[in-house]
This record gives sequence, structure tokens and C-alpha cells, in this order.
Amino acid sequence: MHYAIFYNPTAGRGNNEDTAKKIATKLKASGHTSEPLTAPNPKKAVEKIRQAVTEYDGLISIGGDGTLNLVATAFLQAKKTIPLGIIPGGTINNFAKRWQIPHDLDAAVNLILEQHLEQVGIGACQDRQKAIVSSLTFGSLADISNQVRQSEKRKFGLLIYPLKGIKQISQKASYKVQVQTEDFNEKIKVWIFLLTTTHLVGGIDYVPSSPHAFHVSILHNMRLGKLFQLLFFVLTGNLRQKKAHTLTYLEPKKIKLAPLEKKQIYSRIDGDKGPALPLTIEFLDGFLPIYAKKTQDDTASK
Repeated sequence: MHYAIFYNPTAGRGNNEDTAKKIATKLKASGHTSEPLTAPNPKKAVEKIRQAVTEYDGLISIGGDGTLNLVATAFLQAKKTIPLGIIPGGTINNFAKRWQIPHDLDAAVNLILEQHLEQVGIGACQDRQKAIVSSLTFGSLADISNQVRQSEKRKFGLLIYPLKGIKQISQKASYKVQVQTEDFNEKIKVWIFLLTTTHLVGGIDYVPSSPHAFHVSILHNMRLGKLFQLLFFVLTGNLRQKKAHTLTYLEPKKIKLAPLEKKQIYSRIDGDKGPALPLTIEFLDGFLPIYAKKTQDDTASK
């Protein structure tokens, strides 16, 4: 097989080029050929990958969920997929963890060489022009992520997030949004909206796996007296009740989000700034062919 090896040479620790060379060497030893694929910015990356689906037999992505998003977005726009090998290189790697992709480079490449494909689900929005590989969020969770600086994370660790959260509550930073799914239609003052394609948040299991639909958690009607529930949600993502006065949990295959106020509400997708509402989001079951471990689990491909 002839592979494209996609990576951002300046991302992470800046050693992705060396990683790509090691992968190419291992592929060659197994009778495969490969070429590196890079781009100066996300827009150019999507364009190059969109073209690559007609030129290569498969693509190997080095990076985290954000890098995988560029690949999946290009596949969506091309209306075509090719087998995808994943080399985890992000901070959390939710998607790779869900599908048991090894973090060890040799083990991850060996998994690709085994050539076993699983057809897994992802999300899509903007008329299937933008992928959602792991998560989409808006509200104070997204705002907090934008506000936190690297220096603050080094100084305070994970504690910085609930500290920022307290500030957001005091400012009553909610967004009025109409949320519509197959069996839910309500106008809600959203404080945190979190949609995931897997049962992982921050690399932690937070709900039973049901991969043929989204997991949607909406924190709303917040006030300081309900801070404990907020802290529990932010630090663990753990959901034990389907519905609560301040927490709504849904498992839709399609969801429409419409703002009910004039100010723009921007999403974050797979860790990066995403489009503003309104949005229609679809779950595309079995869209993405990835090299993964063989499994008897019915939560893999149909």
C-alpha cells in the first residue's frame, strides 16, 4: 500500500518529522511505500488531504483530536474515505483512547500493519463540511478554555478550570439556546453544552458506551448554590443521572442548536475554535475506517 503520513511539523514537541521518518522506515520494511504530507495552516491541510484521498491507498495521522479533525473534515468534503492509521500525539487523545490505539509508536504502527479496519462513527456539521471527531462544546466551558493561559495551567494545574468556572457563574454567563433532537425540544439557558462522539471526556469514562449516537450533556440554570455539581462535572465529567434540575443528558443522532439572543455563540470542536450557532449536527455512523484492534464488542462497527 502507498500511504500519506500527515503531521504538523511545529505541533507538540516539534518532533513529528522524526516520528514520520520512523513510521516510513517501518512501512518500507513491511513492503509499503509512503510520502510525508504537511501544510502551513489548517485550511491548506484540509485541501491537501482532500486531494490525497484520490492519490493514496491510506493515510496515517500523527497528532491528537485536532489533527484527526482536519483529516475527517477533508474526508467529508471529498465525500470519500481511505483507511486511516492513528499515531496519538495530542495531550488527551480521546478518540485514540476510545478505540484502543496504543500510545507507543511501535505498537501503533504494528496495529496499522495488521490491516484490520473498523468503521467508526463521527459527527458532522455545516452541511457535512466540518467534522466532529471527539467533541463539540459551547458556553462557559468553551469560554474557560479560551481564557486559560499556559502559565496559569502550569501554576494551578486542573484547579484553574473550576476557579475560572466560579468567575463565570458570578457573571451569570449563560446563553439562551433552543435545543432540538428527535425527542427533545426546549429553550434552555445553557451554561455548559458538551457533545461527544465517544464515552470519554478528558480521557475518562463518564457514561456507558453507546457509539451509535452522540452523548450530550447540558448544564443549565446554574447559581453559586449549585457549585458542587459544577465542580463534579468539570473535574470528572461523570454523569449518574439522565436528568436533573441543572443537568440534562441526551443521546441523539441529530441535534439542532439555535441561539435565542443577538450575541454570537461560538463553539469549540476537538479543542479548537469552531463555527458559531445556529448549527445542525449529525452522527455519521460507520463513516470513518480506522486501523484498530479486532473486537467482538458490538460497540465497534455494525
